[in-house]
Amino acid sequence: MSWKGISMSRLWRLLRSEQIRRERGATIVVVAVAMSALFGFLALVLDLGMLYVAHEDAQRAADAAALAGASAFLNYAANKADAPARQRALEYALRNTFQNRPIDSSEVAITVLPDSLKVGVYIHRDSVHTFFARVLGIRTVPVSAFAAAQASPASAAKCLKPFAVPDLWFDPNGDKNGNRVPDAGETWVYGDNPGDRYQAYSGPGGSPLETGYGSAFRNAGSMFTNDFGRQITIKFQDPNAKNLSPTPGIFFPWQIPTDASQVTGSCKKSGGSGSVYYQNICSCNNSSIKLGAPYPILTGDKTGPTAQGISDLIGSDPGAHWDDVAQGVVGSSFGDGWMNSPRVVKLAMFAPGQMSKSGMQTITFNNFALFFIESQANPQAPVTGRFVYYAAGTDDGGPVTGSLVKTLRLVK
Repeated sequence: MSWKGISMSRLWRLLRSEQIRRERGATIVVVAVAMSALFGFLALVLDLGMLYVAHEDAQRAADAAALAGASAFLNYAANKADAPARQRALEYALRNTFQNRPIDSSEVAITVLPDSLKVGVYIHRDSVHTFFARVLGIRTVPVSAFAAAQASPASAAKCLKPFAVPDLWFDPNGDKNGNRVPDAGETWVYGDNPGDRYQAYSGPGGSPLETGYGSAFRNAGSMFTNDFGRQITIKFQDPNAKNLSPTPGIFFPWQIPTDASQVTGSCKKSGGSGSVYYQNICSCNNSSIKLGAPYPILTGDKTGPTAQGISDLIGSDPGAHWDDVAQGVVGSSFGDGWMNSPRVVKLAMFAPGQMSKSGMQTITFNNFALFFIESQANPQAPVTGRFVYYAAGTDDGGPVTGSLVKTLRLVK
């Protein structure tokens, strides 16, 4: 290009237009880079939000499944809870959705730790699809969540029946046949000889010397593991038939705090002698009962109201009966859910040796457990039941907790 004949003003205009074209080109490059960064940031924000929601879905499902799995420890002895814990955990996991899609069984991993009464649930989806991040080559992202729940010792419970059960000790003098169980014809009196020994059950993995219900102390040669399904006498009616610490006038009923607003359910009889005690047998008294707190016992045998209450309770599920082969209740109107039968009740347990005199006195409890009310042949006959292990309770921050009363909590 020849510059001859071009005026200075024209030359300046030509140079200026060339500069503007170069600046425009540079601006386009800067804008393009900025737009890419902005789009990448938008992809990051939107997809991270979506992935956060997906993780929350997975976490909720894992939490619910872990708690459901751990609830099996409220219904089964620790060594029998593995299968039902897995079943419950999987069932609850599959009830949930993950990014509005059902959770598949292949996306769930379940761990059961009977020794610590824990259930862990891991939910994992390998490919959660992204939206904006695809432009960066990220089409899917794995999302997972883990939760662990535990059946932990509790300090209180509700809906107890007014029968106190003496926890079991080892009585070498009274144990005539050496099976470590107080059989008919044997009389066990705690503290009547130096060999008597009591140690409460502390939970799975406890000392082999523990004698309380739930321990392995009576396993040898027995069809019952950790006392699950063992028949015991819940309430003596005849003072001459008692074979556990017989004390004149003491038959082990106790007084639950009376609050009509706390009693739910219905009994056939609404009044009469012993009606409060009777109502507490065949209904549910929701007063919170605390371990380690004193409660008054009831004197006398309470033969009539006991028989009436037990009759009504058994009548609520009349076909249910314990089967030693099945190690459970059969014939219940609740089917496989027999643990929901009204005949499966919570009872308070106490350390032996507390009641060594007759007359009014108080008692403190060191455990709550579930029992199946089995039978009472006639009003003068004892009330028998089966020990079925853990009971659901609450944690009120009390200083005393029980190994057999549990509350469910997430621990991870």
